[in-house]
Amino acid sequence: MSDGSPITDDHAPPFRWWLLPSWLGLDAPCVALTWTWATGRASGVALHTRPAAAMFLVVWFIYLSDRLIDVARCRDWTHATGRLRFGRSARPLFGVCLFVCLAGIVALLGAGLPAEVIERAAIVALGVGLHGLLFVIPVLFRTKLPGKEFGVGLFFALGAYACLGEAARTWPLLASVFLVVTFACLVIAARDADSDRVNDPGGASRWWRTMNRDLLWLGIALTLAAALTAVGGRAFGLSLAASFAGLTALHGAAHRLSGDAVRALADVLLLTPVPILGAFALP
Repeated sequence: MSDGSPITDDHAPPFRWWLLPSWLGLDAPCVALTWTWATGRASGVALHTRPAAAMFLVVWFIYLSDRLIDVARCRDWTHATGRLRFGRSARPLFGVCLFVCLAGIVALLGAGLPAEVIERAAIVALGVGLHGLLFVIPVLFRTKLPGKEFGVGLFFALGAYACLGEAARTWPLLASVFLVVTFACLVIAARDADSDRVNDPGGASRWWRTMNRDLLWLGIALTLAAALTAVGGRAFGLSLAASFAGLTALHGAAHRLSGDAVRALADVLLLTPVPILGAFALP
């Protein structure tokens, strides 16, 4: 448990400005918004501005809160990631960001959100709360349950569902969002294995002993499967294939990079719908 004293050990990684979006938790809402937009484009369902903004702020709020919880529960700072260390030193900044999120959410509710969006979001919120009690703060059990990476993937897919609604053509796309986000989380978990063994008993590296080997083969299989869906010029499938291919390559080279770099690059590789769908939209 943290005692609030400054971190001065030699294990602290050097500061890198390009890691700031990840360290500030902005990576998650950007990824969630990107794949929700991509799902809407691929299924022909419009993503309206207010639900999109609300989802961005809600996801950011959740990730900021999660970081502060991780900081409070960190057992060994000599094995903490730079992302976690930044969260410890920047707690006042995180508090300001949390206030901005809450103010923005209240303003959007006051401006008006569709009733069906609020209803779906309330259902998703119950699932997110249960996820937190099982995988973040072990209230129901004495320790965190394994499998949080799959829960995060499901959370991102359900966030898109909350904004876009239910339609037969969207379910395969939401399942794809679940797979690609989960795979990215597993790539990150594989690189953060040393830190997770000390500070996160629910991390995938604790229960998936052959994860490093298996993720390479799994990534190749998922890349090929996504590429098959892209035959005929389907931009969503091409975006999936590009993300899976990039994440698989990142996993293969992860031992040469820091855990924070792997996390930041994994998030960038989840933004493939932006250039690919954008290119397909050009005349």
